[in-house]
Amino acid sequence: MLQQTKVFRFLLLCFLSAFFLTGCISNRNISEMISTDKLALAELNPQLRFEQEVMVVRLTQVLQEAKLSDLEMADLYFERGVLYDSLGLWSLARYDFNQAISLNPKMVAAYNYIGLYLLLEDDYDSSVDAFNAVLELDPQYAYTYLNRGLAFYYSGRYSEAERDFLHFYNEDKSDPYRALWLYFNELEIKPQEAKNNLIERSKLLSQEFWGVNIVRYFLGELSLKQLRAKIEAQAQPNTATYAEILTETYFYLAKQKLKSNQKDEAISLFRLALANQVFNFVEYRFALFELSQLRNNESLNGIRTPTVVGE
Repeated sequence: MLQQTKVFRFLLLCFLSAFFLTGCISNRNISEMISTDKLALAELNPQLRFEQEVMVVRLTQVLQEAKLSDLEMADLYFERGVLYDSLGLWSLARYDFNQAISLNPKMVAAYNYIGLYLLLEDDYDSSVDAFNAVLELDPQYAYTYLNRGLAFYYSGRYSEAERDFLHFYNEDKSDPYRALWLYFNELEIKPQEAKNNLIERSKLLSQEFWGVNIVRYFLGELSLKQLRAKIEAQAQPNTATYAEILTETYFYLAKQKLKSNQKDEAISLFRLALANQVFNFVEYRFALFELSQLRNNESLNGIRTPTVVGE
């Protein structure tokens, strides 16, 4: 058993090493923003995907061949699930997270992923149940407050969403993404106060986050041209960081356009948020979700929209 434990720890170390080493605008302005090829898309990194796929194979071999305890197997299923999730193989990831929970019913991180998948399937009540299970097991599991807040937000329960988003924001007031989700939710319940609140919260934001530039753009402190320049200055094209910045930027710009009822522009920007395939980012997941919601709503109104490539 000692030797098996050493093998298990070694494989987890290999996994973690591989993971972290890899790891208002006008129509004319939107056209300008997406017309520059290098800005619209970051070239995907096949080496990163290859390394992740190799780790999937190795973890699968251990699960099939090694004699491990239930808790060790649960950990390996979870780690493989995280890899599947980052590769966009969400059905396989969900299977592994369910396996992990069956072997370790107290694995809060796996419940959190399951709740997220249920939310993306429009199963709001079940997703909230999953997030509640996480918080019962570990009330300090911070990102579950964001995810449960998203479940409330997308189901129109804005007062409950406000409670969770505010809890999540208060955990780290320097994080612009926390401030942005509070802002979007407040636009629904107290639109007259939303921008002033964002102005006040912007004073506490850390410049270390790319999202602070998105907040400054929303507040009129940056023009779209200046935002584009900051994107190009922040990261080299065709890198993981560049793809992540583009995914975040396009998503939040799309949310802004959607709130202004400019659906065509929002759809274009949501699709660009998907194009860089940063599958495990909340902005990627909910760009896909927003497009699905828009397509469903338009179908109900007798309008058919094209299917997003990759859905």
